[in-house]
Amino acid sequence: MLRERIIQQATDLFSFHGIKNVSMDDLASSLGVSKRTIYQYFKNKEDILKSCILSFCENRDRRIIEIMAQSENVVCGCLQIINDYKYTRFPAAIFWEDIYKYYPEVYQYILEDVRKSNIYLKRLLKEGIKDNFFRKKINFDETVLLLDISTCIKICGIYSVRVSLSRTELISNIMVNMLRGISTSKGIEIIDKYIADLPNSNN
Repeated sequence: MLRERIIQQATDLFSFHGIKNVSMDDLASSLGVSKRTIYQYFKNKEDILKSCILSFCENRDRRIIEIMAQSENVVCGCLQIINDYKYTRFPAAIFWEDIYKYYPEVYQYILEDVRKSNIYLKRLLKEGIKDNFFRKKINFDETVLLLDISTCIKICGIYSVRVSLSRTELISNIMVNMLRGISTSKGIEIIDKYIADLPNSNN
């Protein structure tokens, strides 16, 4: 449907150029349609942006639920989510800067989405503790905060240390090691097997 095409194209343009740098004329031209056609589906650019964010969040949540339902246990599920995360294309830093500066309503929606995601993550941690995959003495808030920071680094590229790994590989390794750090011997065994089975693994 055209509405979905508009959302996808807008997501691509906003992600690469930022939101303020993309006009409705730019979007219409890239789609080969008139602005009038776009306005049949959306009130304005902010309305399109909200739909882009909502679409991303819904697709992400759907994929996470699918992964967890198919996984043998919570550790396997978390590892698969991290693996998927490696291949997720996140917008450039300018995209997030524009949202923060010019679209406060969208920014608040994102903060609420982060809050809900953190609640779900804590639920997974508790499930892992119950099944003896994660250590009982976990600081939930600290663990969630560290994962949030890792996400921010991946999204915005806010690290300056020169490393041979790509940003994606670096953050993936950080997340796997964080998961290993909160795991029991039972959980570590699963993680180590996962790492050993990775293509081109040095382990």
